[in-house]
Amino acid sequence: MIRASSAVVLFAVVVCAAGVVRAQIAGQVASGAAPGSQAAMKVYTNPALHLTFSYPAELGPRDATAVAAVGRRMMLGEDTSPDQDQQSPGQESPGQQKSSGTCMKVLLSVGKDGSGGQESIALFDMDVRCLPAKALRNKKAMDNLLTILTTQGTTALGMMPIEEPMFYEIQGHRVRFAAAQGTPVTKGDLQNSDAQEIAVAATAVSGHVLSWWIQAGDVATYNRLLRSQVDFGAGKAQALFPAGFQE
Repeated sequence: MIRASSAVVLFAVVVCAAGVVRAQIAGQVASGAAPGSQAAMKVYTNPALHLTFSYPAELGPRDATAVAAVGRRMMLGEDTSPDQDQQSPGQESPGQQKSSGTCMKVLLSVGKDGSGGQESIALFDMDVRCLPAKALRNKKAMDNLLTILTTQGTTALGMMPIEEPMFYEIQGHRVRFAAAQGTPVTKGDLQNSDAQEIAVAATAVSGHVLSWWIQAGDVATYNRLLRSQVDFGAGKAQALFPAGFQE
């Protein structure tokens, strides 16, 4: 189980104010070294979105259908099935005009089975036709949408929030981050044997809403995945989440 240290929280607040996190958008996977990192990295790029995303090289391709449920949870909340298109109680569902399967496109799905459990990163792109019209024009409405996505993406039975969700900036783009830890409960009301840490970071870029989903079975791996590099083409690449967690 983990928590953010007071020093780390202070650092995250400073990062929020200074806006030092960086990012850029991209659609094909290639090997390479992440900027500013000595660790072996792979690089995902999407020229249409001007995104470059570098992540640990040991993570291999995973079937996108394996993370489809995560996209549905982000869009529609926990208690939904793949073909349901209902809005969450008290919230305007981002996908109420289209099914979650067509609203949330999986751009990247990578992972591996580690000693502490599964290690995974997934990147989703939300179809702008599924967005509330005002979200693309109004900062407060977009902040609300990003909050819904990150909250629903980290809400599951058996999981508890880690600290408070927060906003920070990556190259001028507001990023909403939320994290949770615990032992997930399956539909059969049984808990898996392994504890997990999960996180969702979401931001609006070039008329798209991108969401990263991170999963790990131990703190060290969790922090390493969160240090994956994002670059939106406006400066030096920076960590997806600038602060780390400790036991």
